[in-house]
Amino acid sequence: MAVTIEPKKPGVKRVLWLQTQPEHYFNCMMDDLQRASPGDIEYVAAFSYAGPGWYQNNAPTLAPSLVLTPRAGVKGPPSMRGRFHQQGIGELLALDIDAAVVSGYGYRTHREFIRACAARRIPVAMFSDSNLRSQRGQDLKTRARRWLKKRLLRPYIRDVSWLLTANRLGVAYWRYFGAPARKIVLCPYYADYPRAAAAARTPREQVLQRLGLGPEARYLFTAARLVPAKGIDLMIQAFRQLNLGARGWHYLIAGVGPEEAALKAMAGDLSASIHFAGFQQPADNLALMAHAEALVLPSRYEPHGIVIQEAVSMSVPVLASDACGAAADLVVPGVNGALFRSGDAEDLIARLQAFTNDPAGLARMRAGASEVFGDWFHRTNPVIVADRVVRDMLGCSRGERA
Repeated sequence: MAVTIEPKKPGVKRVLWLQTQPEHYFNCMMDDLQRASPGDIEYVAAFSYAGPGWYQNNAPTLAPSLVLTPRAGVKGPPSMRGRFHQQGIGELLALDIDAAVVSGYGYRTHREFIRACAARRIPVAMFSDSNLRSQRGQDLKTRARRWLKKRLLRPYIRDVSWLLTANRLGVAYWRYFGAPARKIVLCPYYADYPRAAAAARTPREQVLQRLGLGPEARYLFTAARLVPAKGIDLMIQAFRQLNLGARGWHYLIAGVGPEEAALKAMAGDLSASIHFAGFQQPADNLALMAHAEALVLPSRYEPHGIVIQEAVSMSVPVLASDACGAAADLVVPGVNGALFRSGDAEDLIARLQAFTNDPAGLARMRAGASEVFGDWFHRTNPVIVADRVVRDMLGCSRGERA
């Protein structure tokens, strides 16, 4: 449930983080930011496009929060057109904030809130998972779109104090669109790592029994929406061409989406080897991931891919396309996984064949995954990075820990 937002206490700085949806990984970060504060900063979460029912069951527990829903009973993304934008921005500014972080620029409410903060000299940072790989293409229409985007992004780059980006492909994205390097800082998505660790301790036989598989089953795992951008069709084709089902391998797919029927038709007679697990609760999803021989994320485009960092945190090898932002930072070929060229079916088949032909190599990669994650998280822990950015904007140093 949401925590009631009380008047700001004397001597305490209030920092608002405007997010679209109350995802569990964001809520964990907000609570840990609040938990780590020595008492001089209060973090407040605001959600701009979250239905009220979902929000009340998925709000931070320590950080105060609110949702900008224009009217009661709205299902799905509520309308934020016209006067609702100004109403929402006014509600946020009325919280007497000292600084703000805004997630993304794709929504009008977020863009206008950045401009409103800049006009009032409230320091603001922007977080995004934008990835340079989204800017492929040299045809006239694509180049014109990039030129227009550079012009549109210019005022937001100017108005924010910091640009927080989820991975190094995001750093390249902002440099491409003209942001000065001094404004860009690597700040990945957070994740519920304690829940991931608990999921990894779930007995393997218990996890696989739900899907009718024995504890000895070898399987590859994908967790993604069933849409063309995720490239699951490429993985099904590769699985079929390598005849992995006959070799005792299984492919588990967790997720729902508009391509479900088409993908099941593509799997066809491999229903005993390719399993569509449907929507999974976060803890169940993590447990399936933890016991997989490898996580596969064959996306044609993926701004970040939080499942990659969840998998690596649990020492699971990763096979991902080079379009996945998180893979650029967290997948070291031969150490904890492999990369293939996005959309290249033949390259995927080659990498997948190497994976499945070398079970001992996959086992060694588990140790490599743990080392890679430890080094990455030590350098990029979002709770530490975001706290430093916020304190820079507020012009205050970190006090004694309470």
